Amino acid sequence: MDVLWLLFDVIGTIAFAISGALLGIQRRMDIFGILILALVTAIGGGIVRDVLVGRIPPTSLQTGLYISITLVTVGIVFMMYRYGWNRYLESKGMTKIYLTADALGLASFTITGARVGIATNPHNLVLAVILGVVTAVGGGIIRDILAHRTPSVLKEEVYALPALLGSVSYFYLYENDHQIVAAYITFGIVFMIRMVAMEYHWNLPRIERKHRTDTK
Repeated sequence: MDVLWLLFDVIGTIAFAISGALLGIQRRMDIFGILILALVTAIGGGIVRDVLVGRIPPTSLQTGLYISITLVTVGIVFMMYRYGWNRYLESKGMTKIYLTADALGLASFTITGARVGIATNPHNLVLAVILGVVTAVGGGIIRDILAHRTPSVLKEEVYALPALLGSVSYFYLYENDHQIVAAYITFGIVFMIRMVAMEYHWNLPRIERKHRTDTK
């Protein structure tokens, strides 16, 4: 079981580190700025989650594993751009790979966050859902704020909703003693909803402002 949770953590860390690094490059930051964005994206949500439940120091700071993974990921992305692979990295195919990695990270961190909620206070659905969503989207929100843009979760295709639905499914499956099954099913739910939402450009309802024209 511990190996399974570690796997989800590593997948999420790599995926979100790539997300943060690419945004830093897009914003024309130097290597330090790129690294900061990658770090907050990869471990920011987990740190917020751990602080909320009183885990001090946060899990990601108790070992050098997650920071090391982020450093290596940023180094690879940076060197690829440095040596002229930017055309490939900015192609439609690579964009799809990036979005797929982001969906994998979303699914992975939803599971680890919901699991922390259950471990902290069993039978508390609200806590499990909040921690699942915070872990999944918290780092991206911090990243976007530092990059001076409206957080993606507030304006783009369905993003936080898959994490919310996944956290609920994980909680009820876990409650019925299906821990491993709960992890795999939740991963599938979050990943598939996110991918389908991107493919068909699904959005949650919003208020459309109508432009008034004065007539004489």
